Amino acid sequence: MKKLLSITVLLLFIATSIMAQTTSYKLKNGLTIILNEDHQQPSIYGCIVTKSGSKDDPSDATGLAHYLEHVLFKGTSEIGTTNWEQEKVHYDKIIALYDDLEKTTVEEDINRIQKEINEESLLAGKFTIANEFSNIIQSIGGTSLNAGTGFDMTQFYNNFPAGQLEAWLEIYSNRFVHPVFRGFQAELETVYEEKNMYSDSPFSVLGEEFNSAYYGEKTPYGRPIIGFTEHLKKPSLSKLIKHYEKFYVPGNMGLILSGDFNSENAKKLIENTFGKWDAKPLPIRKPITKASLNGNKKVKIKVTPIPVAIWGFPAVESGNKDEIALDIMCRLLSNNEQTGILDKYVIDGDIQNISVGLDSKINDGLLQILSVPIFDYNQLNFTPLSAVEKMIFKGIEELKSGTFEEWTLSAIQDKMCTDFELAKESGNSTGRILASMFASHQTIEDFDKYPTKVQSVTKDDILKVANEYLTDNYLSLFSSRGKAEKDKIEKPEIKPIEPSKGSVSDFSKKIAIIAPLEKTPQYFDLNKDITKETIADKVNLYYNQNSKNNVFSLTLKYGVGNIEIPTLDLATSLMNKAGIMAMFTPHELKKEFAKISCSYYFSNDENYTYVTLTGQEQNLAQACQLLSRTYILPALDDKQMDQLLGSIIGSRRMEKDEKDSQSSAIEEYLKYHENSPELTRLSNEDLKSLTKSTLTADFIKATQYETSIHYVGKKPFKEVKETLMANLAIPSGLKESNSPQLIEDFNYSENTIYFLNNSDARQSDVHLVLLGENFNLDQQPIINAFNQYFGGGFNGIVLQELRELRSFAYTAQAMYSTPDITNKPAHLNGYIGVQADKTADAVTEFIKLIRELPEKPERIENIRSYLVQATLSNKPSFRYLSQNIEEWQRLGYNEDPSKSKIASYSDMTFNDILDFYKKNIQNKPIAIAIVGNKKLVDIKKLEEIAKITYLNPNKIFKD
Repeated sequence: MKKLLSITVLLLFIATSIMAQTTSYKLKNGLTIILNEDHQQPSIYGCIVTKSGSKDDPSDATGLAHYLEHVLFKGTSEIGTTNWEQEKVHYDKIIALYDDLEKTTVEEDINRIQKEINEESLLAGKFTIANEFSNIIQSIGGTSLNAGTGFDMTQFYNNFPAGQLEAWLEIYSNRFVHPVFRGFQAELETVYEEKNMYSDSPFSVLGEEFNSAYYGEKTPYGRPIIGFTEHLKKPSLSKLIKHYEKFYVPGNMGLILSGDFNSENAKKLIENTFGKWDAKPLPIRKPITKASLNGNKKVKIKVTPIPVAIWGFPAVESGNKDEIALDIMCRLLSNNEQTGILDKYVIDGDIQNISVGLDSKINDGLLQILSVPIFDYNQLNFTPLSAVEKMIFKGIEELKSGTFEEWTLSAIQDKMCTDFELAKESGNSTGRILASMFASHQTIEDFDKYPTKVQSVTKDDILKVANEYLTDNYLSLFSSRGKAEKDKIEKPEIKPIEPSKGSVSDFSKKIAIIAPLEKTPQYFDLNKDITKETIADKVNLYYNQNSKNNVFSLTLKYGVGNIEIPTLDLATSLMNKAGIMAMFTPHELKKEFAKISCSYYFSNDENYTYVTLTGQEQNLAQACQLLSRTYILPALDDKQMDQLLGSIIGSRRMEKDEKDSQSSAIEEYLKYHENSPELTRLSNEDLKSLTKSTLTADFIKATQYETSIHYVGKKPFKEVKETLMANLAIPSGLKESNSPQLIEDFNYSENTIYFLNNSDARQSDVHLVLLGENFNLDQQPIINAFNQYFGGGFNGIVLQELRELRSFAYTAQAMYSTPDITNKPAHLNGYIGVQADKTADAVTEFIKLIRELPEKPERIENIRSYLVQATLSNKPSFRYLSQNIEEWQRLGYNEDPSKSKIASYSDMTFNDILDFYKKNIQNKPIAIAIVGNKKLVDIKKLEEIAKITYLNPNKIFKD
């Protein structure tokens, strides 16, 4: 079987490689270019990667690489300025003042210098065009603009329409040649808020604690990427510039393009843009000392709401000859299909959660095992972590002794190759993989040979690495319930920078006249591009051809969710751990699916229940037979039921004290009041009365509703239909679906504020909701335009006013959300995470934006251009096309919605946006919910906005 499956996977890989052409080369200046030409979608993923991350931060200026990521959105000497020569006078003074600040220790002098920096920033702001870089990206239809800093790499990326490659290359080549780190002081405050956000997240703190314990704070991998608080308070702009000049050089960087373009044409455009970069010396780094453990290092902390254990074993750096073997070895211990040695403990109900993974960095690596114990809801305690550790190490010894079955290795290898092919269906995911491999000093040859390398690993290879790396030298970190101490960051009082209004740079005008490459619009025919047939009463089969590989996907969608059957969340969770009566235990069933290179998953939402099946198409019939037996004859035991109930009741014991849970629940309460899911859920006593029989019966009940079957594969429709009819259990006498249904909104008659006190919160979570008018399909284009104007990321009013201008937050967002049913009210939903003492100011300004929408009519051309181009380039992939078409038709569309939307966008005016805003939003009551530290919030100022109702956790959670 191993040989047959491996050949199938490799043939699949070869077919895909022929369709998508990947090439790599270097420009004369040393810049690496990676091109993945794939014409399946009319869009391109573009990314710039620098082989530099937080590991390159000076030890006395941590967080520098992350700061640099932020300010590389601020433009250049040509982008974001009306007059660089005049702006530069103030920019140079700001750099000098930051040098003075770094050397200063006297509090009075620090405050004076901060004030002087602010004054110079205000003067420089007179020549600044705010957010011009993101505005230009928007003008060419760019979406998903973002960046990220890791230990070893920093990347900058977005998607854009296929016809805009020339413009994108011009923009990004300029972005990294002449960057100007303007608005540095204001951006620092944004980074402070990001630091506050991580500090309020116990599992972010846990990750930092683990890295510090494993690597040590004296090595870069042991320090937080965002930096230490002491360094965030007094950053050096000079050091930032030096960091950029040292590491952002062509030979240390890569350009990755993945999507719909012609490689030969792209090469010419790249040469005319990035080819102009000057070659510079490669950075010289000091060697990083690897982590060294002698014996078992034990660390005990109290930073998480539940007990967590993490073990870390020294492993290998990226690209090491043992890396793939170690990755496979980790999956033999635990994997997503739950066929691993340690997964049996989870399926059998002995351990709540286990994850195993290889974390290979450029200069070091570790193998990490994380586990959460079972909560005994009768005794009201967790299994001791020491008992969990015994089970974990028993499984490790089983692996090292080689008692695992040979076929499990083959199944994991085939699944890894299948997942690789699924990832390559998307230009985005392929681009991300190529970017990551480049940063790890791997080549496209490594990319192409990945399946071969995976399949070449033998059982002897696994035993070798298991016994070489899983030794007695390891870290064990146990976190019991508790809360970490938080550093305090005092944000300086600064005046917001008022940028130049209504200005456009010459560079922006230059981009505007670049003619996009003409592309014929692609619209879907809802009746011809997929096949649909009613194969039984109230059962529709949707079919779409897979021309890319041999991986099929089958989705069964039943027309009922947990609004009608409240226990479905529990039922689907339990079904994922079921076996088949008189045939297979739960773990054996997982393995049976793995043997035929298939996997399955049960899930549900408020309105529907789903069963998904994915795998190699030649095994479709056998997989359907197994799946049908699973939900007709599920085998479960009491331990699994206890595990499920324990996880729910255990988490409920923590949620009333944890900020993230409080924030989520108060948002639901804000929208629905007594209809909130956290209040209508089953009580703990109701949960305890449930049995595995009642839950499996509830799942069977869900399968007796109107059903949609979505199939994607290579087999012809007729053969697929016959296979499904013969091997898949399809009940008769199905009930009509009432889905989708909506939870009834709470209708406010006046402005309202709810406040839940959390004395540990450094940052306040602020939610806003406004109930709009009833939604109809004709409104969708103007709603999209309003959302782009008001809440459209870096280009939207909300982020620009609350983050960029006033530095209140790292995250600030708003969206006018439409219901799943027409003629029902839509909502304006907003959120901002803000330092506690700035809460009242942030809420005041947010409400002001809603009540008095800033009018910037000059933006309408950009918005129109963005909406047209983004609509044409953002198309559903073949894997999800039939599900999109079913939803479009349910809503009432008779043709591809893109057609009518583009027609509306083309003649839309700014007054249309204003008219929509005035009718649906402007004067509606606003309801606000805040989770924060009451002692640090200006309550009096909040009371000027609306009456405050104080909530306690019992009001928003049902026990």
